[in-house]
Amino acid sequence: MGGSGKTTLARYIFNSNKHNFESNCFLEEIGKHSNETTYDLLGLQKQFLTSILGVRNQMISCVAEGTSKINEVLQIKKVLIVLDDIDDLDKLGALLGTNAAHIQSKIIVTTRLLEIHSWFGSISWRCRVHELKLLNDHESLEVFSYHAFGSKLPLEGFNSLAAELAHYCGGNPLALKVLGSSLFVSAEDPIEKNIKFEIWRSRLNLLNSLRGDLDSKIQGVLQKSFDSLPHASYKELFLHIAVFFVGEDEDYVGKILERDWQAKVGIMTLINRCLLTVSSNKKLVMHQLLQDMGRNIVLNDHAYHTRI
Repeated sequence: MGGSGKTTLARYIFNSNKHNFESNCFLEEIGKHSNETTYDLLGLQKQFLTSILGVRNQMISCVAEGTSKINEVLQIKKVLIVLDDIDDLDKLGALLGTNAAHIQSKIIVTTRLLEIHSWFGSISWRCRVHELKLLNDHESLEVFSYHAFGSKLPLEGFNSLAAELAHYCGGNPLALKVLGSSLFVSAEDPIEKNIKFEIWRSRLNLLNSLRGDLDSKIQGVLQKSFDSLPHASYKELFLHIAVFFVGEDEDYVGKILERDWQAKVGIMTLINRCLLTVSSNKKLVMHQLLQDMGRNIVLNDHAYHTRI
């Protein structure tokens, strides 16, 4: 899920271990950059080779040539590589090739796609998939409090509100950081504390309303998964579920939305993109932040709002 801490964790591992390798490379936000004309896949390959070889102005005429050079380098050098936010198998192939890397190299790939399990099926690499879990209630309150109060514990009088606001974030570290920072309270000013208490209560009421006052930074990160959906029908399906069908039976929703939105395959895609889950009793479940994101998209899109 967007904002769950994949890049932060990868960066920590990279910085803690890069001195143990001959060369290293951290390519951040690949999904974003490789879709831009000014920073395309060829540009990423050049940056990759520059970091690994330590030589600037790499001469590469096309992506195929870049992949070939990367293949050669990865077989002879012990490297630590992070490929952050891979959203397409072709991008992974262009940046890693298909040959096995040096046996002592380590390659970390972050992605919002669960189908990464199948990406390495035809490659003779030893791969391990780690699905990052969201924070529990105790961890969430600590992170929120750190950004809201500068300590692991809420200020006196704010315990209940802090717990409710942390719970709203559903264990998402980015949301906890952004929301906590926006509500920062200084323990040194009792007058400010009283004013901030009323602001906190107002903010919580707004978050719990149907409007879902989602911070624009959180919205932007979460919306990456939505924007990367391969078909417009999947986007429409996500919005319909977010507004009308959270908590409904999967088969029921699939049946009534299949004709217009290809719901059966669409639901599978939303699950793979970490935008939707299905409970043990086959009910559609969506993280509160994702549901608020979907509602915001609908509210801000008059054309879609008119259609539904």
